[in-house]
Amino acid sequence: MAVDRALWWSVWWPWAVVWVVTALALLVAVGVAVWAWRSRHRFAPPRDVPGLTIYLNEKSVMDLYQVGRYGDAMTKEVVDRVGVTKDGKIALKGLDLGVEGVRTSGREVVKTYIENSEPIAVIGVLLGALESASGVVHVDLRDRTLLRNTALEQHLGASGAVRLRRVDSYVSVKGVFRVHSQGDGTTVFLAPFGDPDDPETGPQVRVECLDSGLRDDVVPDGGFHARCLGKVQAWKAEEGHLVVRPIAMFQ
Repeated sequence: MAVDRALWWSVWWPWAVVWVVTALALLVAVGVAVWAWRSRHRFAPPRDVPGLTIYLNEKSVMDLYQVGRYGDAMTKEVVDRVGVTKDGKIALKGLDLGVEGVRTSGREVVKTYIENSEPIAVIGVLLGALESASGVVHVDLRDRTLLRNTALEQHLGASGAVRLRRVDSYVSVKGVFRVHSQGDGTTVFLAPFGDPDDPETGPQVRVECLDSGLRDDVVPDGGFHARCLGKVQAWKAEEGHLVVRPIAMFQ
């Protein structure tokens, strides 16, 4: 019996080694895949639309798509949302585009989607594309905090601090806004840094919205919680205003 076991082991031990090595390799591969996924998504905020749309600049949405790294991300978001039919085409509210057409005419796909979809759907695509490309720094004015995500990591200096006026990524600014002025086709909103007793004192975030892009004729009275998606344009030291050029606002 001992001889039989020795003979069996002499024949099969190389295969046993192969099986053990293969199993270990699979475990390592799974571990690496999980680690990579968590490293990529640990800072990712949820991709939902944060409230009702108050303002939307559709031209800025298209400009954003045409410039830089966000075009491919927006095309992918649109394709993921509208889906692909059984015959390999994309159904877009009466417009059928072949898959080949999507690859060569991504701009038209996105443009058609924006023109034919509700603002809430357009905002969802925009936010999803920006988050996919790590292109949004999230700011909470009341708490004076920034969300730790990949976009923020790119702006942190050696001291671990970041100045909002120097951020060149898109920003999503949450705070308590109020109407500052209206006229010449523009409505100006202000929101204070922190939570002062008098919201008109201290530094402010200034958002200038074109009236043509406001979703309602009547803007909210007094202070209201809202989030502005846009890009830092300038710091006006004499007024204490950080000017953000808005793409969209949500309440």
